[in-house]
Amino acid sequence: MMPRRIAIMAFLVIGCAVPLRTSVAPFRPPESMPNATRAWDLIIAADVLDTPEKSARVFGTDLAAADILPVHLIVSNKGSQEFVIEASQIFGIAGGEYYPAFNLSQAAQRVRESSIGTTVAGQAVLGALVAGAAGAAVGAGIGHAAGDAGRGAAAGAAIGAGSGAAGGAIAGASDSYTHRFRHELAVQDFGSRNLYAGDLYRGFIYFQRQPYTTLRVKVTNISQRKSEVFEIPLK
Repeated sequence: MMPRRIAIMAFLVIGCAVPLRTSVAPFRPPESMPNATRAWDLIIAADVLDTPEKSARVFGTDLAAADILPVHLIVSNKGSQEFVIEASQIFGIAGGEYYPAFNLSQAAQRVRESSIGTTVAGQAVLGALVAGAAGAAVGAGIGHAAGDAGRGAAAGAAIGAGSGAAGGAIAGASDSYTHRFRHELAVQDFGSRNLYAGDLYRGFIYFQRQPYTTLRVKVTNISQRKSEVFEIPLK
């Protein structure tokens, strides 16, 4: 009965969302993109990962499950001046409302609470159950050799389940998962960035899923000591 239950649980876990695992994010130079916008000698463009295929290509899963919309921001400094883009001054605009991006902690927590996070937790529980079943089988074999299969199985199950549950508890602590997700998202995060002459840089902004039409970006020209707001069309 126990192996059957484990098999059913494995089927349910496998059927859930795919875990978050980032990969390289290929991109085109911003000047070749249809929404390329010039800020002095800085060229800015954005690509919205609004389909499961686009999201999975970079993050290994569809972040829509966590209500996150990744926007790929790409910038190229074609001049000799220095610029700064601050993450806190990037907003998505939808229906006349301005939406700030999630910070990394907020985005990681949303992933943890979504089906992406519960899939990872389910796999840890499954591992504990498998360890328990394996312990029971080994214990039964030892008990059978000693003439007491029932007692051997019980002891083996206790040892296997105990070690499996302990491992699952250690690996499955909520903070552990959240930190892991935060690290994966941070690898691709745009953040706040100084852009020097000749720099080509890209990274992701993590928004709540909304039908954004425009990306508002504040650019500071360090060389000229002035700032200006630029709007990048997303539709």
